[in-house]
Amino acid sequence: MHEDPEGIEITKARGHVTFSGRSVLEIGCGEGRLTFQYAPQAKSVVGIDPSASAIADESFDLVFFSWSLCCADIPAMGKVLDEACRVLKPKSILLNMQASLHQPFHKGMISYLLSRNWGPSSEDESDRHSRLALRYASLVQRKFDFIAEEEFPVNTYYDSVDEVLREVTAGRKEDYRALDREAKQHLREIISSLKTRKGVRIQENAVLTVLRKASPRGT
Repeated sequence: MHEDPEGIEITKARGHVTFSGRSVLEIGCGEGRLTFQYAPQAKSVVGIDPSASAIADESFDLVFFSWSLCCADIPAMGKVLDEACRVLKPKSILLNMQASLHQPFHKGMISYLLSRNWGPSSEDESDRHSRLALRYASLVQRKFDFIAEEEFPVNTYYDSVDEVLREVTAGRKEDYRALDREAKQHLREIISSLKTRKGVRIQENAVLTVLRKASPRGT
């Protein structure tokens, strides 16, 4: 699996902020796929995944949620944003990168074939709630000021149809086993139609939201 080999995610982030000379807190750094792309330019980087250690108030120039706010428990999202605001320096930047609520047609087809449910999935709900949490923190609590937002496609390339099947059915093995032969063949045909010279391309639409820590009221 080759996730975002074109470097679209970090290019989009750099289009809105500079990492050069900044103290960065990346929340949800995973194996450091994005971290290592900007770390050489940053003053310092703290990567957290999945649990945080104690961090001092107003320590960071930039907080970067890299596909992680949407993975928090829905009731905890507000607390997570409160903590992000606490550790940011005044007027510093929060970046949130996550799946867009508008996805390519083939992703919906694959999800429907596995679940036979046209309604939103649990992942869709988490993505929607993280967006609501950002808006609440900005518009109601007024912790952040809106700066910019951009949607863009991100590509992941797989070496074979079987690898894609293993990925999309991970955690949904019961759903897959319950499919009849015709549905399984249809699923394989959909995935096969996504073959390119670079491999089987699964495209996901991402959204990058840029917020700035608001100044205290009255200042």
